Amino acid sequence: MTAAIRSPDSPRSRAARKPAASPANNKVTSIARARQAKTGPVLPNYSPADDEQAMAQARPGASVLKVLPDRQRQPVWLRSLLRMQRASTAAAVLLLGGALSVYGLTVYSEQRWSQEYQKLETLRLREQQLSAASEVLKHQLAQEAQNPESGLVRQNPADTIFLRPALEQRPQTAPNSEPALKNRSGVETPLGY
Repeated sequence: MTAAIRSPDSPRSRAARKPAASPANNKVTSIARARQAKTGPVLPNYSPADDEQAMAQARPGASVLKVLPDRQRQPVWLRSLLRMQRASTAAAVLLLGGALSVYGLTVYSEQRWSQEYQKLETLRLREQQLSAASEVLKHQLAQEAQNPESGLVRQNPADTIFLRPALEQRPQTAPNSEPALKNRSGVETPLGY
């Protein structure tokens, strides 16, 4: 559909214009007719005479408003379906977030476990190496001990030295001569210990 707009600067006057001979063959439609075609369905309590009066009073550049249907008139089943849709959307978003966080935690924990397992295997290998080195050193010391040039002498029970305990030689002190502290078991011990 083609619409024509009249220019206000046109040299021809409105009275000099002739109406179109046959509107059926004409491809040019006036703006008023185009607006009437765009208004959509006929509303209740509406008459075309009211529209012509409103068009005559309205500015030429005024836009046409469409009346939206009232939201309160939706059926109960439709409102319940819309609520269910919102609830299922929220539940899907929550489940997706939970699944992504569980997946992330699983991947992170497996990665950490792998790193810690590698450390454990490294420590086991070092422990085996230290045990082997310790046994080699013991063997070398035993070999050197058997060599007479090392200067080591075999152990003889006759060469054993016995020492008396030091408690018998220590003089007894007065009970209150030194300040004492109580340890965890409740026994008082001198500060010098």
